[in-house]
Amino acid sequence: MKRVKINMRYGSHLPILMKIAQITSGPILELGGGLWSTPFLHWECFRTERKLVTYEHHPVYYRSLEQYRRPWHEVFLAEDWDAIDISGPWSLALVDHDPLDRRPIEAGRLLHADYVVFHDATDPARERHDYPSVWRKFKYQHLFDKVGSPSMILSNKHDLSTFTVKP
Repeated sequence: MKRVKINMRYGSHLPILMKIAQITSGPILELGGGLWSTPFLHWECFRTERKLVTYEHHPVYYRSLEQYRRPWHEVFLAEDWDAIDISGPWSLALVDHDPLDRRPIEAGRLLHADYVVFHDATDPARERHDYPSVWRKFKYQHLFDKVGSPSMILSNKHDLSTFTVKP
């Protein structure tokens, strides 16, 4: 069984998710559930029963995430990323799933989303899997590196040149 290490740096994408969830109102997609993002997104969407769809690749994590399933929060085991339909209209899409080499592939399938948050943007896997090649497909890019592991915010719809998250 895989052990889960709890480390504050793993939640470094929360300030971005909080801000984007506040400024949008449409469906949210979470690719890779987690100890930080799933509870936050679940409770944020709870207030208005906003649609939230979570996909998780690891069966053990998936079983722990099933507790969040509600009519407005769908939780799925991602056995084959290629078979998953992520074409829906997404206000916010979080790309934070395994295996790491799939992240740029799914991000490239989300060019239509209002905002894409690509967690762990400076992970050593970045070079090995050429994350920047998919980022260049988005008109607007902003690296959020104020806390912990940086995240890249991507959009083809919203100018991110003045995007800020204030404490």
